[in-house]
Amino acid sequence: MREWTVRSGEKDQRFNKYLQRRLPGAPSSFLYKMLRKKNITLNGKKASGSELLLEGDLVTLFLSDETIGKFGGETALDERNEESGSDQALQEYIRAYRQIRGRIGEDGILYEDPDILIVRKPVGILSQKASDTDRTMNEWLLGYLVEKGEADASTLRRFKPSVCNRLDRNTGGILICSKSLTGARKTAELLRDRTLRKYYQAAVLGTVKKGGRIEGYLHKNEVTNTVSFTSSAKRGGSWTKTVYTPLITGNRYSLLEMELITGKTHQLRSHLAQMGHPILGDPKYGDLAVNEKIRGEFGLRGQMLWCCRVEFPRMEGDLEQLSEKVIVCDPPRIYTEIAGVM
Repeated sequence: MREWTVRSGEKDQRFNKYLQRRLPGAPSSFLYKMLRKKNITLNGKKASGSELLLEGDLVTLFLSDETIGKFGGETALDERNEESGSDQALQEYIRAYRQIRGRIGEDGILYEDPDILIVRKPVGILSQKASDTDRTMNEWLLGYLVEKGEADASTLRRFKPSVCNRLDRNTGGILICSKSLTGARKTAELLRDRTLRKYYQAAVLGTVKKGGRIEGYLHKNEVTNTVSFTSSAKRGGSWTKTVYTPLITGNRYSLLEMELITGKTHQLRSHLAQMGHPILGDPKYGDLAVNEKIRGEFGLRGQMLWCCRVEFPRMEGDLEQLSEKVIVCDPPRIYTEIAGVM
């Protein structure tokens, strides 16, 4: 027999989906049979599988460890064997948290509730791992939750919190993270249907006096990890759209605010380069001579692109605490200083 207690990050999902995650190798027919025969119960009672789980619900499996292990579930022996490895992973998360927290600052957490955490991502930190040795915002998040006592080896085996909207290494600003399955599922839905509005600011080369929009197709080169832009659909590619408004118009540089209507790799960077106004400091799509000049003049490192605002839609049910909420995170002062250079 095994007993599992539903954690905070596992609530608000159907019981059958929970069982499929805990026993990934078990056919649905087997799970429903066990439910009918009361070999799997919820809070000591017969269940249909359609119930929505609450934190603290007790799931009991009148099954042998052999059967649980056969379907990929965790047995008591599995948990004991994984304990030392889990402890090492937790220590890695805590080290990442402590290494990065100074760069985020005490006011860097912009919003937090049981489902969602929104943080100011520093320039120079990856959102997710590109190699095994990377210290990223994902690891910072896990270490933060472990330090607070909101996560441990057991909860992280059930659900692993993670970043939702990835930002490039050298792009700073608002990063949305899920702390629960509900938060991850709902945020993914908002990003997929584009009802979560995302705004960026960028210091760009040249004079931009009027707002407008850029629409076209991006084609990714996997070898160089760059994209190329075309206005024609004949070559295929991913359709993209950006709306932009000038905030400061200078003789040499301008500061733009942009709404990211679609969210594709390097979309803003390639769109602005296509306009003839590349982002200052951008090593892939920018003007290298200008980048070198402002690096010497202002000590600039990295591209001047910043996620400055997100606006949540009206919502009921999941994440209704964020309904119509606006999160703002202004870029560093150097953005306005450079844009105002005459």
